[in-house]
Amino acid sequence: MLLGNTAAFAHEGEPNMAFIWRDGKIVVDTMRQGRALGDHTAFVINFTDSLTPYRMGDAGFTGSGFDQGGIISYQIESTLLKWSETESLWLQEGFDEQLVISRLSVENTVTDKTGTGLQGFITNLTTSSSFEAHPVFKIQKTDESLPDDGAYMVFINILGFDETGEAILYKPSVPFALTFHINAQAGFDKLALSAALKVVPEIELNDYNRMDALFDWAESQFIELFPHTADSRFLFGYYARCYNNSVCLGSKDGKIYTTGGVFGGITEHGPINAFYESAGL
Repeated sequence: MLLGNTAAFAHEGEPNMAFIWRDGKIVVDTMRQGRALGDHTAFVINFTDSLTPYRMGDAGFTGSGFDQGGIISYQIESTLLKWSETESLWLQEGFDEQLVISRLSVENTVTDKTGTGLQGFITNLTTSSSFEAHPVFKIQKTDESLPDDGAYMVFINILGFDETGEAILYKPSVPFALTFHINAQAGFDKLALSAALKVVPEIELNDYNRMDALFDWAESQFIELFPHTADSRFLFGYYARCYNNSVCLGSKDGKIYTTGGVFGGITEHGPINAFYESAGL
């Protein structure tokens, strides 16, 4: 095990986005290469290559202690954000840049409108409990022209599935930010980046531990609807649990949904925050 951990951290390039599976959860930034962003961690990925200033394959994910095998993945938890120097805030819409994340044959595109919930492959743990993987990150405009100098951000998490890709082996980590710094035209230096990282984006992120606690509460309070305990999983973009009476309970985009059984088709029940309040969570 010690040798496996050492190999996982023999990493070239920055940042080394390092994780450990410990005590039933994924611990983020064990190599302390992230920066504080409010209650979250932000990893800064600098686009510094003069030949490909908008493409980076040097930053990487490393992990150790993932002793249940399976497939390690990332999940997009926000749309793309862009820093506005004039407004001193992270824009959530109204710009043309997009982020493309590539790993082997899988490519995900994140814009100011789309991308939340997409999952991407990191590695398959067949013979080791540790890993190192280097996805390629690319910033470009939607027409594939050059992006503006500046800072761009997206929140993701790390999680893991069994070989079927359905059962969750490693529950999602807390969300963390990937912050992309472009200064190809000398228009956005490190001081400007530091100013941007002092401002926390005003977005709401999923808390899967809290969701699980809410689902547990629902199972204890509404036995006729949710007659037994069930494991959570991702289904068509929902974080959900399904039961032997054909009912499924889930959350997506900050709302609670049910489907099947007495509910028939997909039914929205309102904001998840209202249910957190009812459950005392």
